[in-house]
Amino acid sequence: MHADPQKIDPEAPINKEALIKDIDYYVALIDSAQADPYRQITKQSFMLKAAEMKGRVRDLRLDAIPLIDCYYYMQELAASLQDEHTKINFQPEWRKSCPDRFPLDIRIFEEKAYVRQDFSDANIPQYAELVRVADKPVVEMLSETQKFINVTLPHYKRQIAERSFDTWLQTYFKFAPPWKIVYRFEGEEKTVEVVGIPEKEFVEEDAKASQYSETSFRVGDEIVPLLEIPKFWCPDQAAYNKFMDDFFQKHKDKNYLVIDLRRNPGGDGRWGFFVLDYFLESSYITVKRFDFKISNEFVKLNYYYRDMTYYEKRIPRLLWWFPPLKTLHESYWMDKVYQAEIGEYTEERDTYRIPDPGKAKFKGKPFLLVSHFTNSAAVVFSAIFKNNKLGTIVGQETGGRETFTSDSISIQMPNSPLLAFIPVAILALPGNNPERGVLPDVEVEYSLEDEISQKDLDLERVKEIIRKGLGIK
Repeated sequence: MHADPQKIDPEAPINKEALIKDIDYYVALIDSAQADPYRQITKQSFMLKAAEMKGRVRDLRLDAIPLIDCYYYMQELAASLQDEHTKINFQPEWRKSCPDRFPLDIRIFEEKAYVRQDFSDANIPQYAELVRVADKPVVEMLSETQKFINVTLPHYKRQIAERSFDTWLQTYFKFAPPWKIVYRFEGEEKTVEVVGIPEKEFVEEDAKASQYSETSFRVGDEIVPLLEIPKFWCPDQAAYNKFMDDFFQKHKDKNYLVIDLRRNPGGDGRWGFFVLDYFLESSYITVKRFDFKISNEFVKLNYYYRDMTYYEKRIPRLLWWFPPLKTLHESYWMDKVYQAEIGEYTEERDTYRIPDPGKAKFKGKPFLLVSHFTNSAAVVFSAIFKNNKLGTIVGQETGGRETFTSDSISIQMPNSPLLAFIPVAILALPGNNPERGVLPDVEVEYSLEDEISQKDLDLERVKEIIRKGLGIK
């Protein structure tokens, strides 16, 4: 059973011996259940990291450690695997202990932070360099917190640091509002005080930013529709499906179309398949390899899902062990899981999808916009798009790799309320760069000057290609 996050106090004291036991438990869990734990580092390196972590905990003067500090010890250990999906869960409810948000939206260039937007009344100029917060150099803060980031590609590390800066500021460095800020603009340093912004305002803005939407732009006499999908998940799947059906029905005869995944961190890959079906007539490969590692934890989870399926279908408990019923829940390939031995892998190779033939198929030339922020299920979409040569990909290398661990299960630590996410599958997408992200056909990189000018260089390149195709100079 998982601890109720609503009742977890991030400052609750955890005995340091309990944390050390959790570290030992976690090391064994990674070794037994994680699908590919030693791809980026060796097992010996991971063991040494765990030993170092336990030594640091033992050296603490206090016998009890706040839960939030325990989280950072464990997250540093989890992130050392550098595999994108292994992590310790940071409960969103923990933010209630710091109800106000840091009001500066930052962008990182060459390891320096710049203020993209100031939501406070301090009037910090846009793209001023953020030099110090609470007398601590920001460059040092960014360097120190790299150990909590669980990805390999440098450009995606920067994206995570930008999004996590507020959390680290308040829960790791423990700098509470108001904050004394030193910024540099046009060669001059200034000091100001900024106050926090209520969490509710950020939640509302996040909700707006994560909504799929349709816009358009003109190139000559051509009206080009643009579909932005900020994530492959939303609360109302029926509304999402209808929106996509209406969008492609309306624009199926257009000559050009743009899909924007630049802010899409992932979600459920099936939501991406739903969109890909509008471009494909025949079956297409979705993954080259999809292997689940069998462990006691994974088998227990499958039994749980099986029992929930039977319960929801109101099947009498006496029949739950009847062999034919196993096929009622197909998501985890139960038959293969039950038949495999602990430590083995269930193997899937060259998985294909048959697209829905009833969809309005787009026959024009699509463009796909990707960025360093494009990750997980959005990388799956991008890899399939590229492998099937559906159109032109414009932007930056995706944040997620073409081969990665996926399908995380959650495991409650036995001696603390911390929750670990352990990926139990190895997913290899169609492509030839397993250690890289999906590479764009037309690469566009932004400089600080480009950010300051607020130019959309990706879209400008798309317009250039369309103009050339239309014979417009």
